[in-house]
Amino acid sequence: MSMKKIRIGLIGCGTIGRIHAGMIHELDNFELAAVADTNPALTEELVKKYGCSQFADYREMLKSDGIDMVSVCVPPAMHYQVVIDAAGAGKHVAVEKPMDVILEHADRMIEECSKYGVMLSVISQHRFDNIIVSLKKAVESGRLGRLLMGTARTIWYRDMDYYKGNSWRGTFANGGGALMNQSIHYIDLLQYLMGDVEAVSATCKTLLHKSIEVEDTGIAVLKFKNGAVGTIEGTTVAYPGLFSELNIYGENGTVSIKNDKLDFYKIKDGTIPEFDELAARQNTDAAAVSKAEDLDTSSHKKQYEDIARALNENRKPMINGEEGRKALAIVNAIYEASEKQCWITVK
Repeated sequence: MSMKKIRIGLIGCGTIGRIHAGMIHELDNFELAAVADTNPALTEELVKKYGCSQFADYREMLKSDGIDMVSVCVPPAMHYQVVIDAAGAGKHVAVEKPMDVILEHADRMIEECSKYGVMLSVISQHRFDNIIVSLKKAVESGRLGRLLMGTARTIWYRDMDYYKGNSWRGTFANGGGALMNQSIHYIDLLQYLMGDVEAVSATCKTLLHKSIEVEDTGIAVLKFKNGAVGTIEGTTVAYPGLFSELNIYGENGTVSIKNDKLDFYKIKDGTIPEFDELAARQNTDAAAVSKAEDLDTSSHKKQYEDIARALNENRKPMINGEEGRKALAIVNAIYEASEKQCWITVK
């Protein structure tokens, strides 16, 4: 039985917004009904491509009865007001990561969406990566045994043109630094797999990009509520940009993920067939995903498909507001720990 198409209004038509527009257009359960941006050149481009309507002011779009849900792709500090307005207008919401830069704003977003009975989902597409789905099952079924340590490393590079190219980048008020922007996906995966974080200790510094007010390098030590420990490294100073890496260490085995792919695993009591199948498939598909311009949106699409099913089944999506706030809470605690140079409890 086919579902009724969910009519989406896209708010923010920059780089990530255009990626979302393309995905929405390709998905059977969605229709890109409208786009909104203060830059008319951006909206006109999408109107020509997808035949949707356009708005200069997203608030006008929210008044439309032809919109069921909004996809929020504006800079992070603008998420709060847009989501609050969308909830008040009775529109379901999918908001890009991080859901905001201020934890209290995230909590209010969750409250308002609940108050008005609309769904809130935070885009954290890597939870839908095949290897993450398989690893989550392996952890929950006990294949790795008791979890002991987890590490997340985002070792990237950004030149000054990157920060100068958008006014919101490189500021605390608008977006945060290497941890909030570049590292947050793997921070989310670390806590998703290892469990809730109890407290953090950290040092954040601006080592290379002296004209920005946020960190370009952050290192944190974590205590998980289950007794495990962990570390987070995030940077944009590692020329020319190296890798993202996630390592999960359990008493019965180790799993390493690099650049979103299974890099290594070893289990004391044998093998995990799903992992072996993924490894074989990765080798086959390597050439197809090697071009930087060929962004793999398959996991984004899986998250959108889960949103569609959640709306159809009247349930919360897999990554709801409460799940989306977890990585934000960790990064906020890291910033506070670095400033105060002490252990900070994650709220």
